[in-house]
Amino acid sequence: MGSEKKIASGVFWTTLVNIVNGVYGFISVPILLACYGKSDYGLIALAMSVNVYLRLMDLGFNSTNVRFFSNWLAKNDTGKVRQLFQTSMAFYGTLGIINSLTLCVISVYADRIFNLAPEQIVIVKNLFYILAISAFISWFTSCFEQLVKAHEQVGWTQKILLLPKLSQFVILALTVMFKLRIEVYYALTAFSMFMVIPFLVNRIRNLCPYISFRPSVFKKVFMEVLPYTLNIFSFGIFQFSILNLRPVFLGIQCTPSEMSDYRILEGIIRIVLMLGGAFMSVLLPTASRIVAVNDTEGQHRMIYQGTRFVSIAICFCCFGMISVAPELITVYVGREYLYLIGWLDLWLLTTLCTHNQAISVIILAGADIRAITYCTIVSSIIGLLICWFTIPAYQVGGTVIGYAVYCIIQLGFYYFYYWPHVLQIDSLRVFFKSFLPYMAIGLLVATSLRLVHFDISPWLVGMFKGFVFLFAYALLIVWSLSKEDILFLKNLVAGRRHVHVTVNH
Repeated sequence: MGSEKKIASGVFWTTLVNIVNGVYGFISVPILLACYGKSDYGLIALAMSVNVYLRLMDLGFNSTNVRFFSNWLAKNDTGKVRQLFQTSMAFYGTLGIINSLTLCVISVYADRIFNLAPEQIVIVKNLFYILAISAFISWFTSCFEQLVKAHEQVGWTQKILLLPKLSQFVILALTVMFKLRIEVYYALTAFSMFMVIPFLVNRIRNLCPYISFRPSVFKKVFMEVLPYTLNIFSFGIFQFSILNLRPVFLGIQCTPSEMSDYRILEGIIRIVLMLGGAFMSVLLPTASRIVAVNDTEGQHRMIYQGTRFVSIAICFCCFGMISVAPELITVYVGREYLYLIGWLDLWLLTTLCTHNQAISVIILAGADIRAITYCTIVSSIIGLLICWFTIPAYQVGGTVIGYAVYCIIQLGFYYFYYWPHVLQIDSLRVFFKSFLPYMAIGLLVATSLRLVHFDISPWLVGMFKGFVFLFAYALLIVWSLSKEDILFLKNLVAGRRHVHVTVNH
């Protein structure tokens, strides 16, 4: 299977999994709010926020492993692949132990850290103990999926992820039917993800029969990948912080009710990010191969044409959601939550900043990312400071404002400095030809639909606006695409092994 077909398969299955995951996240919020109440449901968001931040201990090895696995597989260096895999198992296993112990310590002192009622402290402690167990298993098996992805088998990994994702719907139904305790619901949901492990092991044995599952440390290989992973970590720690410290700040300064507001917005935003953000992990293995063999033409296609199609997808998701936002909130959790509309619109607009995914994978596939590190440090610190100081006045809105400032600083750095001066990328071409037309189309259609009001069921209004947006956006996008773009899409869908596209400079 050629790289183009693998990318198409990866995008399709990743999008499908993200749709299932997004639908689950979307419908589970109102259902669990009804089951446990706004205050107690916020405890799940609180526990998850703390544990997600502990994923920083990855130190950037996730992207690093995919890059080096892909690079060495392209060069048929199976010895280094095996050594890195065993070293990663030892490294991740150690992190799993540290993560679990940290969660246990947080559980012991939860009453001193968080602003919770006595009965809520008991629930939170139990949630942290559940997380401690699942965290170790998750860490120890992290490199399994990374190795499979490095074979450009992203589509296959997403297929097997459907199994636990679908099982979570069953768990949710059982929770409602039997009124399961919040700890039982969370334990079943967390441990359901591990049913994919046997499938991953079997796939690795078929793809890489030379692989050993015995954890071991190969110092030479570890030292070879360490400089790159430290580069990734040095900007990843701040990027991760701006994404995951915001709800922690909210939990410290506010009550679990505000955490529920955050979860409501996040449930909607997650759909957009999952549908539009499927490209990064799919493109990274291919980008690593392109960089490894110094394929300049492939890099140009990835940068200019790749950004165009990523922008189309991102703008569709962002503005499609904006067009139905009032109806969506009303149907989702009720009219009493319409005060969140403004913050939802602002958060949705920040997702447009992810239109640079195709360029980002080229950057990550390279070696020197120091300038990005410095920018990320500055923008993250500024964003988090703004978040901390605006939360008391705007509650959940403070988390959105801080993130918006972070995104603006990042995008300005890329467009005005890093792309033109470091990567020699034509920023004007990226903006005016690969992004702006599709943003303008989405904004025009969404704004028009937001001005339309009907005094009927919000379900019907939302469906009507959704179908109108889909039809109008698709029609205008097809009209705006060039013959080369349409040919590229046809060949990609047809799964041709080699897709040649002319790059106009």
